[in-house]
Amino acid sequence: METNAKLIAVAMLVATLASPLAHAQNQTSSTEPAPPIALNAPDRPDAPPLGGPGGRPGKQGPKPGGSDREQGPGRKQANGLTSLTTVSGTVGQWTGNDDAVLDGFTLTGSSGAATTVKFPAHLGQQVQKAIRSGSSVNVTGFAETTPQGETRFRMNSLTAGKTTIYDAPPTPRTSTPETPALATVTGKIADYRLNREGRVSGLVLDDKTIVSIPPHVAYQLTDLAKKGSAITVQGYPKILNEGQVQLEKVNILRASVLTINGQQYLVR
Repeated sequence: METNAKLIAVAMLVATLASPLAHAQNQTSSTEPAPPIALNAPDRPDAPPLGGPGGRPGKQGPKPGGSDREQGPGRKQANGLTSLTTVSGTVGQWTGNDDAVLDGFTLTGSSGAATTVKFPAHLGQQVQKAIRSGSSVNVTGFAETTPQGETRFRMNSLTAGKTTIYDAPPTPRTSTPETPALATVTGKIADYRLNREGRVSGLVLDDKTIVSIPPHVAYQLTDLAKKGSAITVQGYPKILNEGQVQLEKVNILRASVLTINGQQYLVR
């Protein structure tokens, strides 16, 4: 009897202990696992947007009322449609760029006002062959204003008699251009050459040689290379590109080394 009583007590104790464990197991099996925390999730108020700084890589969608492309300071807008007009008149004088390369002419219309017509320098030979001073021409293009406030007419096409010239890209070279040989010139500084912005862009020697130098170098030379100073220049002569015409024979050197008062200076 005593042995049976002990067995019954042990069985009751095991049943009592097993009941809470079974209840806990039932609760665990019926509960779904918790979802993982989404890093930088957009529904978190403290998280940066996806694709932005601190978020995962990805392209953000366009902003409301804008486009995918940011238009920050210094970025040029894409060119759109430009209205073309046609002006007629009589050709006056040829005009050239800072290196005396033909790139335009003056045109006098019926009102007597003169307009400066500009075209790419590689069209110089074609234009010079088609027209001359006093020729009557029709020019289709558009008016533009330079940063210096100068108004001019940019040519898209030019018609003189039966000849029409279009603003086409330059013809690819059929051969490799020759490498210019290094030249050395010694003389005195007669004057300074100014670009269209009014900044010094070169030195004019007493033999009419033009020494081309970058503006930041010219700024440094204002105290070193005064008018009348003796100077020796090593540089490379300017070579005309395909289709270009030089209005006057000018010796232009792209300076590489300058010698002033016995001191050599590398130009870069």
